[in-house]
Amino acid sequence: MSKKKRILTDEEKNKITKAKQELNEYRENIKYIEEKLDDTEETKAKLEKVTAVWSHAKTNSSNVSSDKFADMISRLEDLKIDITEKMQELLFKKFVIDDKIETIEQPYRNILFYRYTRGKSWNEVANDLGYTVRNALILHGEALYLYSKI
Repeated sequence: MSKKKRILTDEEKNKITKAKQELNEYRENIKYIEEKLDDTEETKAKLEKVTAVWSHAKTNSSNVSSDKFADMISRLEDLKIDITEKMQELLFKKFVIDDKIETIEQPYRNILFYRYTRGKSWNEVANDLGYTVRNALILHGEALYLYSKI
């Protein structure tokens, strides 16, 4: 870690800003993917429960209610397809960013990994890596600079 303050050009500052935006979006996308996977499982479980109840009661139902149920299943299937496509796109972006992070030398790789891939707070990052928060933030600045060069 260099103690000398780096003087950045405007172009480097812009690249660092874009790198930080990309990494923050990455961190949010990971949370989104995890939540969507949980939501998909919950919806699937509810649908299976409703299907089981409906299949026992369908002999007493009219065509109108079965049409509504069929529409609900169809809409859920469309939603599932849409979510799957979005998830594939987000996962592709995740792999690209993971590959970028992997090319950065230590300890900068760990800073980016813990902060963005694991979504940890600065206190958690510093504690896990054995740094003060201030040192973790200094390393983060250098890590962003290195990431922006990729």
